[in-house]
Amino acid sequence: MSQNGNRHKLPPNPTLKDINWYKKQINWGELPPFYHMVSQSLGESEGLLTHGFDTAVKKIIDKRNWNLQLLGGYIDDNQEIHCDNKPRIALYQVFSERGFELHAIPYAKDQEIDQYVKGNRLMEFNLWDPVSMRLLLRVNQLHKFIGYYFEHGDDADFALILHAHKTVHKVIQFMQQHVNVQKVEGVTIKAFFEAQEKRLGQADADALQLQGLKSGIQGEQKK
Repeated sequence: MSQNGNRHKLPPNPTLKDINWYKKQINWGELPPFYHMVSQSLGESEGLLTHGFDTAVKKIIDKRNWNLQLLGGYIDDNQEIHCDNKPRIALYQVFSERGFELHAIPYAKDQEIDQYVKGNRLMEFNLWDPVSMRLLLRVNQLHKFIGYYFEHGDDADFALILHAHKTVHKVIQFMQQHVNVQKVEGVTIKAFFEAQEKRLGQADADALQLQGLKSGIQGEQKK
C-alpha cells in the first residue's frame, strides 16, 4: 500500500462516499474503472429507498396496486388506503452472469407466481409484471469484483464489498417492514465471499502440498 494509504483511514462504519474517497487516496486520486462500475451500481441500489423513481421497490409497496378485496383493506372517504394485511412476497438472493441480484416473487394462495398477472382474484397485487417488479436491485459484476479482490484488491475494495452486503440487508429489512416477506433465500454476498475465500485457501494448500511432493520426489532422485 502507498504512503497515502498509511495516512488515511476509513471511519468505523463508512458510507459509500467515505469508501470512494479512501479509494482515491490510495490510488493516486483516481477510481479504477472496475471499482467505479461496482460503486456506481451500489449507489443506485442505495437510492432505491430514498429516491422517488418508479422502481420495483416503489411499485411493490404502493398500496394502490394491492388487491384490497383479498387483503381485507379499504379506501376511506378521504381516498386514504387502509390495509392491515400486507401482500406476500418471497425474496431470492442470486448471483447471475450480470452480478448480484435481489429478486421478488409474489404468491397466489400458497404458490409462488413468476409471470405477468393482472386482475386475478387470487393474486395479492392487482398487477404483477416481472419485467418491472421482479428485480429489486443489482450490483453489477460483483462476483467478478470479489474474485478480483482476492487477486489484486486492497482495503477499499473489501470495504466496498462489505458495504454491498450491508446495503442488500437494508433493502431486505425495508421490504420486511412494508410487505409480508415469507422467506429470504439464495446465496448471500457474505456466503459467496467466504466460499471464494475457502476455495482459494484450498487451492493455496494444494499448491503447497504439490510443491512439497515435487521437492520430495526431486530429493529422492538425487540420492
